[in-house]
Amino acid sequence: MRLFISAGTDHHHFDRLMGWAGNWADAHPEDTVVVQHGTTPPPKGVEAAELFRRDEMRAQIESADVVVISGGPGGVMDVRATGRRPIVVARRHALGEHVDDHQHAFARHLADTGLAVCVETEDEFAAAIDDARARPEQWRVAPDTEPPSGIARIGQLIDELVWRD
Repeated sequence: MRLFISAGTDHHHFDRLMGWAGNWADAHPEDTVVVQHGTTPPPKGVEAAELFRRDEMRAQIESADVVVISGGPGGVMDVRATGRRPIVVARRHALGEHVDDHQHAFARHLADTGLAVCVETEDEFAAAIDDARARPEQWRVAPDTEPPSGIARIGQLIDELVWRD
C-alpha cells in the first residue's frame, strides 16, 4: 500500500502527525509512506519532502492508496478533487501546531457532512488507514471538480506566496 501524508504548508511544527507517520512506517515496512513534512523534521523510514509543488502534490495524492492531510481547506479540497475521501488530522492550537483552532472546527464540519474522516488520536489514525485499506470502495467519492471559489482563490494565493521566486 502507498500512504501519502501531508502536514500542509503552515510554519508551525506538526510533530504529532509526523510521529504517527513514523510509527506507521515502522509497524508496516511493507507499505510505502511518503510525507510532505513542512518545517517539521521528517520521520525515519519514509520518503520525504519539505514541500511539493502543486502538480507534484497532485501526483502524490493520485498515486496513493490512502491520503492523510492536515485540516487546511486547500489540501482537503485537493484530495477530494481526485475522488478520494481524506483522513484529516487538524492542527491544534493547544499543542503549538497552529495559531488557533480553525482547522479543528473545519475538520468537525467535514466529519459532520461526510466529506472526510477526521481523527484526533493515533489509534483513530491507524484504524482509519486500516479501514481504507480493507474497504477502498468506501473511500472513493465523486471528484469535487469545482471547489468553492473562496477556497480555490486561497489555494492560488498560497501557491503564489510559497513558490515566489
